Amino acid sequence: MSIEVRNLEAGYALKPILRDVSMRIEEGKICALLGRNGSGKTTLLRCLNALITPTQGQVYLRGQDIARLSRVEIARMVSVVPQSTSAPFNYPCLEVVLMGEAARLNLWSAPGEAARQRAKGVFKQIGIEHLLDHDYNGISGGEQQLVLLARALFQDTPYMLLDEPNSHLDFSNQHHMMSLMRQLAKQHGITMLITLHDPNLAVYYCDEIVLMQQGRLVCQGPTLEVLTDFNLCAIYGNNIQTDHTSRGMQVVVPKAIVMGAVEQTLVC
Repeated sequence: MSIEVRNLEAGYALKPILRDVSMRIEEGKICALLGRNGSGKTTLLRCLNALITPTQGQVYLRGQDIARLSRVEIARMVSVVPQSTSAPFNYPCLEVVLMGEAARLNLWSAPGEAARQRAKGVFKQIGIEHLLDHDYNGISGGEQQLVLLARALFQDTPYMLLDEPNSHLDFSNQHHMMSLMRQLAKQHGITMLITLHDPNLAVYYCDEIVLMQQGRLVCQGPTLEVLTDFNLCAIYGNNIQTDHTSRGMQVVVPKAIVMGAVEQTLVC
């Protein structure tokens, strides 16, 4: 159940974004997409969900070219947690999550009681039971992202695409979401591709890294093999490097912080 991308090129109107991108993510892996703003991360996710038609190349899910699949078939295989979204009508959060059942329902059908109970179980699993009856448009951006995560889990697909799922979350909920993602991926074999801005979240929670720059894939591989000083400087500039905490964990920090710590040690 791998995700495979072959020689992908895509963009918007006359503006090319992705250039000759090829990669493969194996079953059950959590892979982080890292790169500066405008590097093509979101565009790549849209291609993987067939929201954008590539000008060249193919995307394969479970060995099937998604260009040959219907929208319903794709929705049964891929769930998405977008950066943010607003509901056109002020639905209760439970109803927003139940929308994840749409690809499995017949026309004019509605989720039954079993589906509603399963959806409530997802709310409990994420720890947001208190939002069940709240209006989706009336809760905070961070709470909306947790509800969208609940919808993706309820959709029950082998692949999950998450576009900056932590952008509206506080520090505690960022780690709560990433920890939950890792747990679910390992328990259920879900293959996840997540765009992130913070390399440290990738260090702690992701199996693999894909580094992107100006629409090209620069490097892919196991997290600690990819997040080297050389690669980080190539992507983010010369003011970034890795350091190690007292517990031996690798972290990514501005060089000034590392140098400041060294200078302080020398003075003492």
